[in-house]
Amino acid sequence: MDDREDFDRTVALLCGLALYTHTSGADDGFVAAIGPSLAASLPSGVLPPGYDPNSGPEYPGQGL
Repeated sequence: MDDREDFDRTVALLCGLALYTHTSGADDGFVAAIGPSLAASLPSGVLPPGYDPNSGPEYPGQGL
């Protein structure tokens, strides 16, 4: 599997996890454990150098 396929698969899993968080009865502990692990498994070199995911705009409900 090349880096692009790995990236696409990981992003698809992250999207599925994001949808799961909004379902009734979603297990918050599962999401908290799996989300960072999936994000950490993104292949290196896919995101631009110096990219900081925390430097974006503030979203509704963020920081509460």
